[in-house]
Amino acid sequence: MKNSTAVGAVFNRDFSAWVAVKNRSHRSFMATPPFQKGRPKCYILKLLAYGSFALSLAACSKPKPVEESTRPVQVVVVDYAKTLVTANYSGEVRVRHEPALSFQVPGKIAKRLVDVGTVVKPGQLLATLDPTDYRLSEAEAAAQLNAAQAELSQARKDLLHASNLLAKELTSQPNAERRQNAVHAAEARAAQAQATLGLSARKSGYAELRAEQAGVIASVEAESEQVIAAGQTIFRLARTEEKEVVASIPENRLDNLQTASNIKVSLWAKPGKFYSAKVREISPGVDALLRTFTVKVSILAPDDDVRMGMTATVHVQQPEPRPFARLPLTAVSQKDNQTVVWIYDASTQTVHPQPVTLGGYEAEHAKIFDGVKSGDKVVTAGVHKLLPGGKVRLLEDDKP
Repeated sequence: MKNSTAVGAVFNRDFSAWVAVKNRSHRSFMATPPFQKGRPKCYILKLLAYGSFALSLAACSKPKPVEESTRPVQVVVVDYAKTLVTANYSGEVRVRHEPALSFQVPGKIAKRLVDVGTVVKPGQLLATLDPTDYRLSEAEAAAQLNAAQAELSQARKDLLHASNLLAKELTSQPNAERRQNAVHAAEARAAQAQATLGLSARKSGYAELRAEQAGVIASVEAESEQVIAAGQTIFRLARTEEKEVVASIPENRLDNLQTASNIKVSLWAKPGKFYSAKVREISPGVDALLRTFTVKVSILAPDDDVRMGMTATVHVQQPEPRPFARLPLTAVSQKDNQTVVWIYDASTQTVHPQPVTLGGYEAEHAKIFDGVKSGDKVVTAGVHKLLPGGKVRLLEDDKP
């Protein structure tokens, strides 16, 4: 620096002298003899020499060193803790048992006493048929029974009379036997009439349709004044003691469903509330279009909030078959046709790329099978601006 200052002083002095000479000789320069024209050129040459010397000194001086900047980064700690994978399937709440209710005899519906959604108790009357025909049949059967009983009574009297005559040898043995056979026939007709009367009475009772168990009327499939056949469905009764969720499961998930360690059910109408459940039935047939199987999942302890027809979700949890680390998507990048993450070395405060085996993606995370180990610190932001061995600093270190 001292040499540069001295050169500058000399340069300024000679430049001032040259300017003074130039001003004095400006007017007479053209008249000067040829041998006197070299003096100004001498000053110019000297000036150029000093300038070149100053530039060479400036070039030889050392540049001021530039401090290397460090990038701020965020990191996460790798954890290969055992994780559970949850698969969710939408379904509908139904009851396990939904028997069809029907009359055991044909006839015309006289009254329908319940509607869809009616809660019924065991023995409650649901509908009746027109009883006229069945009452007439019952009365006819009763009359036939009375006639048969009268015939039986008369046959017994005739048998008694024939037996008395036979004892006095006033009649023959065959005649007494015919009287005995007549009694047997009358007894059979009386028994038949008794059975016919009982059947007619039962048919009269069948004209009333009652609930055998408690439940809710799920559907009504016949109306008043409609003539129905025996066994034709009139109502469907949903028995509410057992409830389940019916869902469609893709064929490639059936094995996971059968080996699931934990199954729960939640309701769309009651978010955050879960019910323990288990798989009850897997349909043997597959939907030809969707390639899904119908699966019925029983709710183990349903309460009154679980209602038939509600939208439900089946949550199936099972351990991940291969352990993995879950890292943010921003931590994963591509370098030299490899999937890498950037590892932070706390001892040197530098980073370096580490190739990893990618196991797939989730909503906001990537699954890493190997390449990193538990406890490694992985950069999660700005990875595309990092260089191998580059200096970085943790953002949390900048916090006061």
